[in-house]
Amino acid sequence: MENQTNIVRVACFSAREYDEHFIQEAAALPEFADVKFSFDFFSDRLLASTAILAKNHEAVCLYLNDEVNVEVANLLHELGVRVIALRSRSYNYINLNALAGRISVVHISDYNSHAIAEFSIALLQALNRKIYKSYARSREGNFSLDGLVGGDIYGKTVGIIGVGKVGKNVAEIYKGFGAKVLLNDMNQDDVFAQKVGANYVNLEELFKQADYISLHCPLTQETRHIINSSSLSLMKNDVEIVNTCREELFDPKVVCDALISGRIRGVAVDVFREYDHNSYRNLDENSVLDENVTKMSQLPNVVLTYHQAYLTENNYRGIMKTTLKNIVAILNGEETPDEVSAVPKN
Repeated sequence: MENQTNIVRVACFSAREYDEHFIQEAAALPEFADVKFSFDFFSDRLLASTAILAKNHEAVCLYLNDEVNVEVANLLHELGVRVIALRSRSYNYINLNALAGRISVVHISDYNSHAIAEFSIALLQALNRKIYKSYARSREGNFSLDGLVGGDIYGKTVGIIGVGKVGKNVAEIYKGFGAKVLLNDMNQDDVFAQKVGANYVNLEELFKQADYISLHCPLTQETRHIINSSSLSLMKNDVEIVNTCREELFDPKVVCDALISGRIRGVAVDVFREYDHNSYRNLDENSVLDENVTKMSQLPNVVLTYHQAYLTENNYRGIMKTTLKNIVAILNGEETPDEVSAVPKN
């Protein structure tokens, strides 16, 4: 910025209390001493009907359930918005073509992979050791142990599909439990596998051998519905599956039917019904969830959370710090590796 009197005005949509806390904490960091931020927080989603709230703001800060289509892009441009800063890695809810040459878009290119890995382990343990059942019972004064028999991880086989940063962290944690770890990824890292004492196998072998399966792969044409009737037919009857990536990795009806019939022991899921109007809020009695989500939420062998895996203090501090750095960089005419565009840069 040219001097300390410059004010960067940011309109934060879909804002929650933790958004307000961590972005204001980030703004007070010494590296932003020469920048004066002015924040307006709106719990509303960004839509065509709410875009007017961005008036007199150089930047808008958005999350996964906001919407930037052609109409919203035109409105933001007319209102003088110069940068859209996303508090997410995904930007598939943004029409980049409608913004090209008019408004810059920046995102969070790298999350804290340890936070997501740790949460995926916590999900499995909550499911496998029946912690969610025990918690609910104890609050009602019921301390019976019937139905709470779980399984060990030590000595069991864990199959990890997708061996990027998160998948590698997950593999290391499971090795610490004393599990045998099987890996599957299109790009094999043999050095890593040797380091942790894991083995790469094809999907068929992974499905056949694994007692627990943890999904950490991106959503592609090849991985869409990777958990389907064919793959389930290969799995052990007592397999448990964890998904902290994308809902579409499951064939939802097939998985629900397998859970109901007892074909598989259970699933733990941190993703479902992606980015609709129900996202990230407390639902009232009139809200309608996706049919498969409703069915799964009522099953006793399912642990369901909603995009919570990344949500730790350290991770969110990093997200907000990066968000502000990206906004300042764009307004100063500087490049940032977190900028995204309709045409990928070489």
